[in-house]
Amino acid sequence: MEIKKYSTPVNFIVFQACWFACVMGAAKNLGWLGPFLVLITVPLQIHLLTKNHRAEIIFVIICGISGSLLETLMIVTNVYTPVDQGWGQVCPPWMAALWFNFALLVSISLAWLKGKYAAAAILGGLAGPVAYWGGEKLGALTVAATFSRGYAILAVMWALALPLLVYLHNRLTGAKREGK
Repeated sequence: MEIKKYSTPVNFIVFQACWFACVMGAAKNLGWLGPFLVLITVPLQIHLLTKNHRAEIIFVIICGISGSLLETLMIVTNVYTPVDQGWGQVCPPWMAALWFNFALLVSISLAWLKGKYAAAAILGGLAGPVAYWGGEKLGALTVAATFSRGYAILAVMWALALPLLVYLHNRLTGAKREGK
């Protein structure tokens, strides 16, 4: 899949804006803000920045649902606790929205990872926990497990999740690495 020249920076900027809207919205008791922004920007990005719309929609849905289930598992096992306790042990909508948002990052800005599963594992294992650390510092969640245990679990989870998402996206879109 050929990505338009401007797609990567636009996608990265939109991803960051949605991430901050989700996290800061949760921290400031405006949990609807992030999901609302994601609901608007994800379809627009699919339409404007990608070519295989059907495959991208399927990927976003799979990523969003799988991520929400994974977050629920981490909440249930006390890896972290979201600040919004209104959802109990279920992943709150702002956290689910992050996964729908992240799907397009995998598909556009992280397209260079296609076929590079070791790089995806390293990036996921390092960057994933940093995102939770940022969310914790901004007041959206608390890593409930001990610092080393909680972040170690997040690192392993993301070191497994990102290569799987890269693989799944590649399979759904039939995309090939550039230069091959």
